[in-house]
Amino acid sequence: MEVSLLLLVLIVVIVYLFASIKIVRQGYEYTIEYFGRFTSIARPGFNFFPAFLYRVGRKVNMMEQVMDIPGQESITKDNAMISTDGVVFFQVLEAAKAARAVRKLRLCMVMPFCAKVVI
Repeated sequence: MEVSLLLLVLIVVIVYLFASIKIVRQGYEYTIEYFGRFTSIARPGFNFFPAFLYRVGRKVNMMEQVMDIPGQESITKDNAMISTDGVVFFQVLEAAKAARAVRKLRLCMVMPFCAKVVI
């Protein structure tokens, strides 16, 4: 009886420890939340945050990314029709602000009127 109880406790402790380890891949940063409230950033590598209290909020890609801007057609003053198209290269520098200040980062980069500039 004692051996099976000890084995059960040991298994629960091992599962808890494995659930508490967060492995962050290179090029990403994770926001860590304590009951839904932002507390810290998990940097690439092994991170230990107690399971069931802390959780990963958002996984933010910190690498340089490419985004295509949709084309637009315009008429100039001399009635010439022009078509514009663009490509944006961007890199997130602060994961906390990218995750918490804007809900849909890519959409707000295309439509500048929807984003509030955070400095």
